Amino acid sequence: MESALTALLATIMQRYHTVGMHAVSLVAEQATVRNLARDEHLASSGTPDQCEYFLLKGILHRHVLDPSGERVTSAFHVEGSTITPHFARTVNGRSMFDLQALEPSQIAAVPVATFDSLRYAHEDLRVFGLKVVEQELIGTIRQAVSFRERSARDRLIDFRVEFPGLENRISHAVIASYLGITPVSFSRLRKELARAH
Repeated sequence: MESALTALLATIMQRYHTVGMHAVSLVAEQATVRNLARDEHLASSGTPDQCEYFLLKGILHRHVLDPSGERVTSAFHVEGSTITPHFARTVNGRSMFDLQALEPSQIAAVPVATFDSLRYAHEDLRVFGLKVVEQELIGTIRQAVSFRERSARDRLIDFRVEFPGLENRISHAVIASYLGITPVSFSRLRKELARAH
């Protein structure tokens, strides 16, 4: 019988590529489910991190501290998605940034070595991994282009399209940080957009 975890992982994986249920079940067998309280860290900059992660429930954000000690958010992960692949978020097995829950969340963690073995043994998992990397790259490029070529107002509109409803679930200060503006500017933009509709 299909487990609840297998079903959740299958749903997440199908967002990127069709993966057979046998391969999904093998991943589920190796996964450890972890619950995170609001504000709890899944990973912290400079600490060892040897897993691949699937976000089953909740919202996480990726952030670093700027030279003045302010937290700068560079990405959001929402339920039903994968977290940035291990190779792209670590150096020598240590996290390059913090991953923090913005609301109570649940993740499935699979040791990276185990997941790599499964990818090498199952073509559908290998292609799934490539599709995840592809989506990460596309997202990074889009964000870079947006910051160079679009106004803060347009960036907020893009954010609402990419993350519908997120604005009502998490701190506006975190969203402002992601958009590269102050909380005061974010509040002003929200009022402007509300008046425009």
